[in-house]
Amino acid sequence: MSLGGVQTSVRLQRKFLARAGVEVTVFAPKSANALPDDDTIVLPSRRLSPDGEYSAVWDMEEAYEVAEAVFAQQKFDLIHLQGDFAAAAISLALAKKHNIPLIHHAHTNIDVVLERIIGKRLNARLFNFAAKKYCEVSGQPKQSAKDGWEYMAITYPHADLVMSPSSHFAKTIEEHGIAHNVTVMLNGVDDDSVAGLKRQTESPNKPIRFIWAGRFLREKRLLQTIRAFKRANLDAELVIYGTGALETPAKSLVRTLRLGHKVSFYGRVDREEMLQAFADADVVLQTSIGFETQGMTVFEAAAFGTPALCCDKRVAGELKPGHWWVTGDESIDALAVSMKEAFADVASGNNRRGDDEDNSWLLQSKLTERMLEIYKEQIRLKSASS
Repeated sequence: MSLGGVQTSVRLQRKFLARAGVEVTVFAPKSANALPDDDTIVLPSRRLSPDGEYSAVWDMEEAYEVAEAVFAQQKFDLIHLQGDFAAAAISLALAKKHNIPLIHHAHTNIDVVLERIIGKRLNARLFNFAAKKYCEVSGQPKQSAKDGWEYMAITYPHADLVMSPSSHFAKTIEEHGIAHNVTVMLNGVDDDSVAGLKRQTESPNKPIRFIWAGRFLREKRLLQTIRAFKRANLDAELVIYGTGALETPAKSLVRTLRLGHKVSFYGRVDREEMLQAFADADVVLQTSIGFETQGMTVFEAAAFGTPALCCDKRVAGELKPGHWWVTGDESIDALAVSMKEAFADVASGNNRRGDDEDNSWLLQSKLTERMLEIYKEQIRLKSASS
């Protein structure tokens, strides 16, 4: 896959906002995968991962000065925040100084993500440090945080509006009491891709194809997926897209289970190739549980009519009824059972595919129209309160 969900979403939002005549300037840390772009301001940052894909802003004061210099030259009407740490602190400081609306788009459940990656103790230290820096840079009274939810409770209330990419994550935010009346705004799918890519004609003897796509992280449950595919023992193929820390263990597991004739690894591909793969698949797998704030792959697949097999009932519940399967529980055996069910349905002609009329709610053009109305309302409200 070409980029993570947030980066892809931001690029797509900017593309369709620009088509609507909106000038968009993106502030972001540097990335080895970022394309040259005159409308992106690269903030001073240092890489976090060896490949340079992930970077972080450590000197928030310096980054703020860079952003403020740009704000001094351009007239911004609104800040659409799509980050949680340095970006959040800098955005609030700029929004207060220039008296413009701040929308916080909550893409990531940072409490769950970071604790699973770095452990509870380091997680607490990181959030306490982040809370301290956030308060310093944004000019808030000093506060501490021992986990992601306490940190979010410090940052979210300062936004004029909080958004979430799914109903289930919006509900989670509200249940934690850190924001109320959270607005749901999906990460959409590019209209141009949906119009330009079509499902390839199926050959008579082509095996049923399951696709798994994402970063090879423990939380995505790739190894469990491979084991479930083995237990299901289907005359089907499993195609895996992506890269990450579990690449070597995943390929080793495939060899150990003697699945090399059924399981293929395609690595990182560009966005159009990935979307074409979704269009051509029979079933797209979403195997993480309690990790995704939206689960973008199954929504991209749905835009082409391809059904999903989900392990997380909350993700499945965001999709159109009748176009997905969901596991009975979180076990490998349950996933294998659902794979068998999906295989049998597709083989019998009950493929649960959608059609073009079903996907309009996923198109970025429609979401951008709604977003523009929200922007206008937030600008009006800010002006009225001044």
